[in-house]
Amino acid sequence: MIFTSSKTIPTALCALLLSAASVSALPTGPEAPGHNSQIRWQKIPEWQINSGAIDMVHSLGGGRLYVLTDRKEVKIFGDDPNNQGQLLGTIPVASGMDKIDISPDGSKVYLLNSKSGAVNELFVTFHKDFDLTTAPMKGAKTAPVSIVVFTDFQCPFCHKLPPVLDEILQKNKGKVNLYFKNMPLIAIHPQAEDAARAAVAADDQGKFWEMHDLLFNSDSLDPETIKGFVQKLNLDMKRFKKDVTSDETTNKLRADLMEGQRNGVDGTPYIFINGWPLDNRSVEAFQTMIDTILKETKH
Repeated sequence: MIFTSSKTIPTALCALLLSAASVSALPTGPEAPGHNSQIRWQKIPEWQINSGAIDMVHSLGGGRLYVLTDRKEVKIFGDDPNNQGQLLGTIPVASGMDKIDISPDGSKVYLLNSKSGAVNELFVTFHKDFDLTTAPMKGAKTAPVSIVVFTDFQCPFCHKLPPVLDEILQKNKGKVNLYFKNMPLIAIHPQAEDAARAAVAADDQGKFWEMHDLLFNSDSLDPETIKGFVQKLNLDMKRFKKDVTSDETTNKLRADLMEGQRNGVDGTPYIFINGWPLDNRSVEAFQTMIDTILKETKH
């Protein structure tokens, strides 16, 4: 296996490289910026791992630092402005591992024992948090399990999901609820944003799920079709036309999009159950994860 991820240069090596050139810097301090003729740098506050570090690697896009320690563990730290140095979790690993590498997004960890040649591969899933304050919800509000779905009304795969979700809610009454998040992929689905705006505007009049069902059961999402849905649901047309293009609707869609991007949503439908991503969209896969979470919650 070739270890090719972006490795973090040790601090001591950075200092050695900088001392080789003529350096001009501002007065020293914990975050004093500096520069020479080739580079500029800005030191950020350091943090302590509190166990012997053997090797480390940084994810290319996830803002996380993975540190292999001499205590047979991998410590994962946040490495973006919101969680700099925050310990995100610790994974126990086999004895003798002395090299670490990861996939670019940090979802796979590769560990190497350079003496024996043994390689361990770990699949890592990260828990996600969502703002559900204004998201349309179906099911028992106090249910211990929450399904969050990012979806696109023009996505053919999303069209297949509502019957599955309805069956899951029916089978788990009082235990599961469902939250909806808009993720219109306008680059490939030109009618998706108009449909999402229509759903938000219908929600303003208390008819989100009714509009949701009409949109997903339609082969067309053109303006005339959506106008027909508004009439069918007896919505206030004047208010609907105002709400569908309002800044408030735009901000709601933007908030969903940004939240999805922050949490790694790169396609639709994208499903989370109590913050854990679910790739398999079958009823059986939903039920298995729900049962597991309910069991863990009980204990």
